Amino acid sequence: MRTKYVWVCMLFTLLLASCGGKKEKKSYDEMGSNGLTTRTENLQTNLRSFMNMGIIVGQQYATLEGIGWRGDKDRSDIHSICDDRPGCIGYELAGIESGKKINTDSISFDAISKDMLNNFRHGALLLATWTLPDFNNNDEQLENYTKKMATYLASIQDGYGIKAPMVLFLYPLGGNHWYDKLSAEDYLNLYNKTAKLLRDADVTNVIFGYSYAGVTDAQTFAGRIADDVDVVNLTLLATQTNVKTAANAMTAYAAQLKQMTQILTHAAQERNMAAGLTTGMEGIADSTYFSSILMPVLGQSRLSYVMFGANYGEPKQNHCYIPYPGGGNAKINDFMSLYNNKMMIFLKRLNGLYLDHDASSKN
Repeated sequence: MRTKYVWVCMLFTLLLASCGGKKEKKSYDEMGSNGLTTRTENLQTNLRSFMNMGIIVGQQYATLEGIGWRGDKDRSDIHSICDDRPGCIGYELAGIESGKKINTDSISFDAISKDMLNNFRHGALLLATWTLPDFNNNDEQLENYTKKMATYLASIQDGYGIKAPMVLFLYPLGGNHWYDKLSAEDYLNLYNKTAKLLRDADVTNVIFGYSYAGVTDAQTFAGRIADDVDVVNLTLLATQTNVKTAANAMTAYAAQLKQMTQILTHAAQERNMAAGLTTGMEGIADSTYFSSILMPVLGQSRLSYVMFGANYGEPKQNHCYIPYPGGGNAKINDFMSLYNNKMMIFLKRLNGLYLDHDASSKN
């Protein structure tokens, strides 16, 4: 009788254990050897190798907004004109650290996280910029900021617990921010401190990037690259105002673009880093911009990606860096010459960015 009682108690205990409390969802996100997820480690490696294969092409907010639309599901101006998706998409994450619901470009963080996850599922490259507010040397405030960012980055995961890997550009320079005024030494200390806090907060789906807008001095650019950086980026965006008011704006842009890409690729090769370019001419004043200005420069550069500025607003405002339907056949045809170039990689040709190609080649 006592044996029967013991078995009944054991069975009851097992039932309680299996039913009681909320089960933790199993994560299928494998961890690599350096503290990052395996997919993030693969991204870290593959971005360098892509410099030998071609240039991934994309756009800031490509699948979140365009000319005459915003937030339409699975839409982009790139897809509308060439029936292919962007290979890389850029996002600004400023504001998440302060608990805001929308970023500095008035796009909701909820929409950004969903868009990131969707583009990750498609295999695209995610590029995120974080422009932090001045925390006045208050380390506790900086720690709070990084914890909020860590929570947000960890939330960008699918139903299997797989986080979307991305490049995170901390403290992008050249935009007249508070940290632009820091010395090279102070900037590096700030960058390293923030990167360490993010790692300490268990951010495992990010590799770090360094970005500078408009710089044409090689020493200035190279002197602010932190040790943890895997990707370097230079930004040159010609706005409508610049193009309309500056004499010989096209010639000046082309010359500066050539000089900047030389600085960029040299710095990347010296440190074995991936290199990317953010560029474009707002309004595309020259209908041969892609073939006559951009392609000659890209053809001489070893870049992992080129990302164009964002399209937004109504057609009459002309805030476009990529052609769009109804925006002029000459511009679209010229963009198609870039699309059809074998060196340019859009999503249909972007395969295995998050896979371990060394492992697959051995099998």
